[in-house]
Amino acid sequence: MRRLRNDLPYTFRPPKLGCWLRPVGLAVNRAVHLSRKYRIAKIEDHGFDRVRELAEAGHAILLAPNHSDHSDPHVVMELAARYAMKTCFMGAREIFEVSPLAAWALQGMGVFSVDRDGPDLSAIKTAIALLEKGGHPLVIFPEGEIYHHHRRLDPLNEGVASILLKTATRLPEGRMAFLVPVGLRFFHDPSVEATFRDRLSKLEDRIGWTPKPLMPVDDRILRLGTGILALKETEYLGYAGSGNVQERLNHLCDTLLKLVESRYPRDAKAVTPPERVRALRFRIRRRLLDLEKPPSAVEKELLLDDLDRVFTALQAHSYIGDYLLEDPTLDRRAETLLKLEEDLFGFPTYPVDRTARVIAGEPIPVSDLLKSGELPAKGGASQLTELLETRLGELLK
Repeated sequence: MRRLRNDLPYTFRPPKLGCWLRPVGLAVNRAVHLSRKYRIAKIEDHGFDRVRELAEAGHAILLAPNHSDHSDPHVVMELAARYAMKTCFMGAREIFEVSPLAAWALQGMGVFSVDRDGPDLSAIKTAIALLEKGGHPLVIFPEGEIYHHHRRLDPLNEGVASILLKTATRLPEGRMAFLVPVGLRFFHDPSVEATFRDRLSKLEDRIGWTPKPLMPVDDRILRLGTGILALKETEYLGYAGSGNVQERLNHLCDTLLKLVESRYPRDAKAVTPPERVRALRFRIRRRLLDLEKPPSAVEKELLLDDLDRVFTALQAHSYIGDYLLEDPTLDRRAETLLKLEEDLFGFPTYPVDRTARVIAGEPIPVSDLLKSGELPAKGGASQLTELLETRLGELLK
């Protein structure tokens, strides 16, 4: 995750598929993003023949992948091209705010923006329109954030299910809506193990510690993670906790959210930490952008500090205390290091080649489920999201 501390007004960015730009964009994606930046040397896939069949039949197809790595959309884009499908993507507003050139290129490749912290009607209408048109899949990542743990899902947003349910009720006879769970996993070349000690030394040095290259790797990772947690606890709570790491992470997350929620109206529908974070970011940014009664310099600084607090709360939520210890494989060690590097340096290191394994699960026939009554038209988003979460979780085992 990347820190979101801004007071920029949101401008919706629609997709602008350009025939001449797409081949260029795909070539850049392969040579720059996949090969050099993210070190994806190979993409293995399964189940996409069925997706292509549905696309060629003109059905509405929504691909819902897990989101655990920055390369995810680049991998899915390349894979879709392999099967002659022109996918569109819903992408976080922040990626469009990097530069005007980046925004232009993204839109030309079929990516459109969404404000994840509020009811973005333009993004919803665009998604439904693309699905109604059919012929090519729409890709939305239902986890919303990148957590760098490929083997476990975070709670899914219900927006994906809601969009597809609305689409299904508007399709003409003969066309159907399908929700396709897509599992992405990444496997590192064994040579990644040789990079662990030096990378851990840089992380230790970053927080002012003397590197311990002779200490076992797992002990160093656990020691470093615990140390960073203690620093965050001291920064925000005034003291470093002790005891069970997962309980400390939960306590830090909940304490920060409750503190910020005490200053803004609480959204009763926001229950999970990610939902509470989105609700708070929406309220904070709305106040930051209040043109009729703009905040004073002092209030603005407090609002920006609150954005930092909810970001730290989401960071704490994103760590799973026993993720590495439960199954200390080479890939889990590498994932944990990627996550620590992103949090301390701003972006992870991809030092060796990786293989992306992408599995398209059995398409969920949303239209048929609606017709049979197994899925209610009203209130069915929760049920469909639970089904998607189950199917997606099975693909990651």
